[in-house]
Order: sequence, then structure tokens, then C-alpha cells
Amino acid sequence: MPDPTERLIASTRRRLAWLTLGLLATLLVAMGLATLLVAVNQLDSATDAALTATAQGVLSSLEGQLPATTGGEGESETSDEPVGSADTFALVLDHLGTIVQNPRNVHLAGLPDAAALAVAMSGGSDLRTVTAGGLPIRLETLAIHPPSGGPATGVVQAGLILTLHDQQVRDLERTIVLVGLVGLACSALLALLLTGRALVPIRAAFATERRFVAAASHELRTPAAIIRASAEVLQREGLVQEEGSSLVTGLVAEADRLSRLVVQLLALSSSRADPDAVQLVPADLAEIVPEAVSRIRALADERGCKLVLSTSPAPELPILGDADRLLQVLVILLDNATRLAPSGTAVDVRMGLRDGRAWVSVDDHGPGVAVEDRLRVFEPFARAGAGRRQRREGTGLGLAVARSLVDRHHGTISVDDAPGGGARFTVSLPLQ
Repeated sequence: MPDPTERLIASTRRRLAWLTLGLLATLLVAMGLATLLVAVNQLDSATDAALTATAQGVLSSLEGQLPATTGGEGESETSDEPVGSADTFALVLDHLGTIVQNPRNVHLAGLPDAAALAVAMSGGSDLRTVTAGGLPIRLETLAIHPPSGGPATGVVQAGLILTLHDQQVRDLERTIVLVGLVGLACSALLALLLTGRALVPIRAAFATERRFVAAASHELRTPAAIIRASAEVLQREGLVQEEGSSLVTGLVAEADRLSRLVVQLLALSSSRADPDAVQLVPADLAEIVPEAVSRIRALADERGCKLVLSTSPAPELPILGDADRLLQVLVILLDNATRLAPSGTAVDVRMGLRDGRAWVSVDDHGPGVAVEDRLRVFEPFARAGAGRRQRREGTGLGLAVARSLVDRHHGTISVDDAPGGGARFTVSLPLQ
């Protein structure tokens, strides 16, 4: 499993990639919609211009005179040359809507359009889209006024079949969608490439930070040891006045705390940076757990806690692991549990098999870990919220070290509520 730094970088890369892809997708959609709107508007304008030219041409040829009825109503309902998908036609109608001229011999159910006729007779013109004979038709209706003036005597109703127009719009929509999908796929590749290159300096910075932490921690070990030894000499030889003895005791305690912090920093940096820091060999978790309990038992007694070890029916828990590193993980969990559990309570340690994996759990009866803190407590220097006691604080690195080591074992570590109250930390490892 990747270490927390790699998980952080991977998560950051995914977020940046999705953000970049979202912005590019929004831009592509906006450009596609704008292109579609402009193209459809131009196509509609060209359609209306052609229709207007047809209507105006017929109107000019009439010179304001309504022609005599040519018998268009009595002609065959089937034209010798049926209208095509983009043809224009014109009907000349009297004020009652009777066809007096039908040059293209167009007979479609719904034509002439009475509503358009009424609007044109009163207002001079009308432009609308109708459906006639199952065909979409753009219809323009112009009133015929006598040369001498006066009320309209009829109308010219010109139409254009929109079948080809609508097909062109659909083709344009499909083309824009196809181009958009291709552009989106290219954008996704571009987003992954750019975010990957953008995170190279960050990954290098993390590597530099790890090297610095390892080097600084190594250099701090000697000064911490010297400070502690010097304080012990002052305390043992009575070289400090009685009123200053408490300061020396505090100095020893802080030197110990500094030493633990240095050791944990070294463990954390080495386990993350060096894959060989953990040697996976056949081991038995059932032997490692009791060893960890025995190491912490004296400390637990000092803290007023009782360690209780119980096992599920599993005499052996064969795993591939590094016994020393797993012992370190369990000592960290037991140290935390005994430090945070109330005096007089028990810390329960269990182990067993579940779903083909070996597991060990540590329960304390303290205040537990809030749900919102259950991932954060495994980060370096993290502190749980107000639910965890603030007394006897540790270095804030123990659980981060534990998770890093468990990750190297291809296992998991988690925290939940213990059945009796408090926190339950569980380590799960794959079997051999």
C-alpha cells in the first residue's frame, strides 16, 4: 500500500485533474452551445430570407391585383412534382381564405393556414412555423392591397418545407456533441499530464523533507542523550539545591520525551522512504502479541491500568511480517491505551482470524475518538478533538508510525468505538 504522502499526492492529483477537467468541460460545453446557437440562428435567418424573397416576388408580380380563380381548388390532390424537403411554394388567397392561385399545385392538410390569414389581413404580414400534412413548414403571409389603397383583398401565403433544415440542425447537433466528446477525452488526457507534471516539484519537496527529518532526528539523538545524562548526574550527585530538584526531574522527563520523539521521527521517515525497512518473513502474530503485552505490563501497572489478553480459537496466526516492526506497532497501541484509559480500568487485547485475515484489537475505556477524527489521528502530530483527554500527551507521532508500518505489511489499521466505551484500535494483516 502507498504511504500517506503518496496517498496525499495521488488525492491532490485527482482533485486537480477533476477540477481542470471540469473547467475544460464547461468551456467546451459553452463553446459548443454558442456555436450551435449561432449556426442555427444563421440557418434560420437564411431560411426566412429565402421565404421572404419568394413571398415578395409573388406579391410584386400581382401588382396589387387579386387574380381570377384558376381552379386550383379543383386540381388533383396529387402533384406531378411533389414538394421536396427544402422546396418553397406560394398560395394566393382571397380575403375568405379561398385559394385563387396555386402554381406548385400544393395540397397539404392544414393549408392554407386560417390563423395566419387572419393576422395578415389585419396587420399586413405574419411569420410562423406550422405543421401541414405531417411536414414542418415555415410560413410567411403577406396582405395584398390594391394600388389605389384600401383594405386588403387577399394574401400571399408562401411556405418553405423545413425537413432539410431540421435534418441539418440535427446533423449539426450530432457533430458538435461528437467533437465535444473527443475534446473532452483529449482534455482528460491533458489534465492528467498537466497535473502529473505540476506535482513533480511537490513530490521532490516531500522527499527533501523526509531526508531532512531523518538527518535532523539522527543528529538530535546525541544532544538529547547528553542532556539526560547530565541532568541525572546533577540529580544523583546532589549538585542542585533542594528547591531546584523538581526542575532537574522535569529536565530528565523532557529529555526522555525528546528522545522518544527523535526515535519515532526516525522510524516514520525510514519506514516511508526505505521499502527494505520492513522485512516480510514468515511469523506468528499469536507469539508477537503476548510479547508486546509483557513489555507494557509494568508501565500499565504504574498507570493504574490492567492489561487483559484474550484470544479467539486460533492457536496460530501465520503471517508474512517483520516481528520487530509489528511489536513496535503493538507497543504504540498499548502505550496509547494505557496512557488514555482511566485509572482502575482494564485494557483488553484480543486477536484471532476473520475473513481469511489475522487481526489484533486493543480496547480502552477512555473517552474514545470522535468519528470526524478517526482518519486524522493517524496523521503525524495529529491530536484528537475534545473527546480525547489532554493529560499525558504523547508526541503525536506514534499512530502515524503505526499506520506506516502496517501499510508496509499490506495491512490496515482503524479505530472504532469499543463495546464498553472508549476506543478500539484494530490491526488486520493478510495470512501467509
